[in-house]
Amino acid sequence: LHRAVATFQRLMNQVLSPHSSYAAAYIDNIVIYSSSWEEHLQHLADMLRALGKAGLTANPAKCHLGQREVTYLGYTVGRWRLRPLVDKVEALKSYPTPTTKRQVWQFLRLAGYYRRFVPNFATLAAPLTDLTRSSQPKKVQWSKACEEAFDTLREQLTREPILRQPDFTKPFILQTDALEVG
Repeated sequence: LHRAVATFQRLMNQVLSPHSSYAAAYIDNIVIYSSSWEEHLQHLADMLRALGKAGLTANPAKCHLGQREVTYLGYTVGRWRLRPLVDKVEALKSYPTPTTKRQVWQFLRLAGYYRRFVPNFATLAAPLTDLTRSSQPKKVQWSKACEEAFDTLREQLTREPILRQPDFTKPFILQTDALEVG
């Protein structure tokens, strides 16, 4: 039974494989994205057919059809945009200054879930990450660098960041770095 989730995810990956250009699934959470209403109806019909062929059904009470935006895996998704959930942003905004290693770790977990919205997240978080090392005491020794990292991460994560779908008709510029931290 402990492998049931992984087995079901593999099944969903197989079922969705032919539909991967417009559908994604995380376990039993399926999202279908389309450019138009007509296309969405076709995608929905194709998905329901594929689920039925695999012996799976969708629970109508849990289906949200034709939505411009949906909550999916901790994000608001829609109109080619991805945003953190408002309640998570509020939790980050009101997060008190950590005083223990566990509280620092909890903050980093919450903030880290949305790291894709913060350029150089690992570098910015480094002073806080250092506080969670096993060699550090349980009661943290809060420094100016820790305060700056904490404030910067909270500010960047609470200013309504939005990621957009790339425009594949335009060239991409890829930048990399080889920093020792981050």
